[in-house]
Amino acid sequence: YPENLGTSVHRNGLIWSRALWDIRKALGHVKADTLILEAQFAFAPDTTMPAAATATVAAAQRIYGNAAANAVRSAFAARGIL
Repeated sequence: YPENLGTSVHRNGLIWSRALWDIRKALGHVKADTLILEAQFAFAPDTTMPAAATATVAAAQRIYGNAAANAVRSAFAARGIL
């Protein structure tokens, strides 16, 4: 990201979903699912991947603290989103 973005939302979704999978592996499915769902309340139809990632990091910080927020930030950074 962003050089690997294309016109296919499904292909672009692979970049995003890989970051979410990495978050799930780092935090476990319950914590990951909870913070990812919570973050989505901050998304709008025109939210960019970096803005959505930032909202997800913020949700992790609010719910689970620094360690979780750092793990989420790292997952997005590894995909080039943050």
